[in-house]
Amino acid sequence: MLLILLCFHTFTWVASQAPPPPQNVQVEKGQLTWTPGEPDVTYTVNYRRFNSDKWEALPACIQTPFHSCNISAIGPRDTNDSPENSCVTLRVRAERRGLRSEGVNACSRYGDVCTPPLSILTRPGSLTVFLNDDHELAKEHDSNAKHMIYFGREGESPLQEYEDTIASMTIEDLEEGQRYCVQVAYTVHGDLVEPRSCIQCEVIPASEHVNRTPMIVGLLVGIVVLAILALGYLGFFQTEKIKRCLH
Repeated sequence: MLLILLCFHTFTWVASQAPPPPQNVQVEKGQLTWTPGEPDVTYTVNYRRFNSDKWEALPACIQTPFHSCNISAIGPRDTNDSPENSCVTLRVRAERRGLRSEGVNACSRYGDVCTPPLSILTRPGSLTVFLNDDHELAKEHDSNAKHMIYFGREGESPLQEYEDTIASMTIEDLEEGQRYCVQVAYTVHGDLVEPRSCIQCEVIPASEHVNRTPMIVGLLVGIVVLAILALGYLGFFQTEKIKRCLH
């Protein structure tokens, strides 16, 4: 009886909890994909156009049991043909028995009109974010089109706004051996253009002299040991020679 009550209580508790949000929400070439959190869950996709606060549901992807959605039905605005007006923020949330998870915004792993390509290079104590200033938004808006860099240690969520810049940037004075993460997005006249790039994380390598220290110490110890052995051998040889002369 106790076991039945315990199982019933557990089932009731699970049923009253919102499902976990989807993971790895990414968009590439008109296809939105995500990793499900739990079974028996449906998903709804919402989108928001550039420079708008209004979220709209994508009719083909409302309470869908699938883990992908074709977003090609979202067309650009008719009022302006600027490239940023074809960009939208995409969000996916999980639903179960009327309970909804937190929405998760999609990112893009590869660059396109709406998302900058992201490439990073780490050196001892620093990380360089490589950015291309020759893109469609820059051609349309010149220096008013920039890149917002989001930056932080791995595990920090969300990443913090670091710099709104046109060109590549190096972040200095970073802790060696620590893993740092970067995400970038276009901005136009200070307004964010989405989707953002997917987050990339890299470890800051140790300085070259730090890596060579054990080798140098080992070499010096070896030289000292060889010198002691050589001196000992010479001393022993000279002692034996003196003994033979005395006899």
